[in-house]
Amino acid sequence: MGPEHLVFMIPIVAIVGGIASSMLNNYLKHKEKMMNFMSEDQVAELEQMSRRADILDQRVAVLENILDDEVPNWRESNDKTI
Repeated sequence: MGPEHLVFMIPIVAIVGGIASSMLNNYLKHKEKMMNFMSEDQVAELEQMSRRADILDQRVAVLENILDDEVPNWRESNDKTI
């Protein structure tokens, strides 16, 4: 690829980058608007799910502590972090 190709590539990359940036900005604004328009029922359900997730997280922590006590090296072969 010689310098004659760069003459065309630079403006094309700039245009595509500008369009992609604009599209991403519009998408993020839309997502932000949709988050602000949650109904009271949706907010209550979200809070309930958050509390339930916290309880489940505590339960998992207790189970991991039990496993740590019962099987000391279980994490080495089974720990799959996200």
